[in-house]
Amino acid sequence: MTLNSSEKQILELISFGQGRSRKKIAETLNLTQGTITNVTKNFLEQGLIVEGERVSSGMGRKEVLLYAHPHKFTYMGIDIGGHSVRFSLGNNGLELLHAHECLMVDLTPEEERGEALLRKIDEFLALCGTDAAAIDAIGIGITGIVDAVQQTVLNMPNAEHWDNLNLVSLLNERYRCPVFLDESGRTMALAEQMSGEARDIGDFIVVQVGYGIAAGIMIDGRPLRGVNNAAGLLGHITADPNGPRCSCGNYGCLENILTFPMLRNEFILRGGSGTLADAYRLNDKVALDVCLEAGQALGIALSNVVNLFNPETIYIGGPMFDVMPLLLDETKRTITLRANRFSTLTLKLERTSFGSRQGLIGALALAKIRLIQGL
Repeated sequence: MTLNSSEKQILELISFGQGRSRKKIAETLNLTQGTITNVTKNFLEQGLIVEGERVSSGMGRKEVLLYAHPHKFTYMGIDIGGHSVRFSLGNNGLELLHAHECLMVDLTPEEERGEALLRKIDEFLALCGTDAAAIDAIGIGITGIVDAVQQTVLNMPNAEHWDNLNLVSLLNERYRCPVFLDESGRTMALAEQMSGEARDIGDFIVVQVGYGIAAGIMIDGRPLRGVNNAAGLLGHITADPNGPRCSCGNYGCLENILTFPMLRNEFILRGGSGTLADAYRLNDKVALDVCLEAGQALGIALSNVVNLFNPETIYIGGPMFDVMPLLLDETKRTITLRANRFSTLTLKLERTSFGSRQGLIGALALAKIRLIQGL
C-alpha cells in the first residue's frame, strides 16, 4: 500500500485522533471537500477507517465522525526496563489484548540477550495462541539510550549485556515485519498523546518511576530528542553532589534517591522495620521522612525542568505514588515553592492515564504511529 502525501495526511489525522468529521479534516489540512470525500471513501473500502457516531455541526445537519479501524492492524509492544521485560499485543485502537511479564533475571546469562529475548517472545506468542505472521509491526521501548538513526540500543545503565544490541534487525529478521525502537519515556509520552489525557496538549512531560526513572518531554506535540537522542534523562539529574556513585558513572543522581529499591534501602538504613509500604500506612516517622525527602528531590528536579520548558501538564506514574500518596503531594508542594511562578501559572500535575500499562501502551503506540507514517 502506497499513499500520496494528501492521503497520508488524512490517514494520520484520523488514526491519531479521537474521531474527526470530513469537514473538520478538510479545514485542518486545507484540502477540498471533494478530495476528502474521495480519499475517505477509498479508506472505508480498504478497511482502514470506520464511520462512527453522528454529531451536530452547529448548522442543523449532523456530521459523521471517522475513526481508525480498530482491527485493521495488530501490534506487538515490548517494554524493556532494568527490572523486567514486558510483552503485549494490541489492536489498531491501542486496546491491550494480551500482556505478559518476565523478570530480567529470567533472561539467563548464558544466552545472548537478543536470543533470550527472541525465546521469550516466542513463548509469549504461543501463550497468546497468536501466529507471528499476524503481527503487522513491533514497537520497543527501552529504559536507556538508543541510536535513533541506526535503531540500536547504545546503553542501558540499569541492566547488563544490552549495550550496542541491534534489536530492530534481530526481530525484523525473525518476525518479518517492521520493528521500531525508542526510549521508553518517549514511548510513554506517545501513549499519553495518542490515547490518554494529552490528546489536545502540545507541551507536556511524562515521568514514570519504578526500579528506574523514565521521562518523555513533548514540545509543540513533538518528542524532544536532543542532538544525541539523549534528552529526558531526568533520573540522572544530580540531586545530591555528595551522593553515591550511580550506575551511569555520575554521583548523586536522582535515581539513587527516588526509585523503589533506593527508598527501601534508605528506610532500612534509618532503622525502619517491616516493609516501607506497611510502615507508611501506619504513619511510621521513618517511612514518612523517607517519602518526604524523595518527594522533595523529585520536586526540585521537576522545578528545573518546568523552568526550562514551561509545560502545561506533568503526568506522573509508578506504583509508589499509589501506595504512598505523600510522595506526589510533596512533589507538587516543592514545585509550587521552587519553580518560577510564571512557569507554574497554569501547570497541572496529573497521574498517567494507563498506570502500570503505560509502557506497554507506549510501545504499541510507537508501532502504530511509525507503521501508519510509513504507508
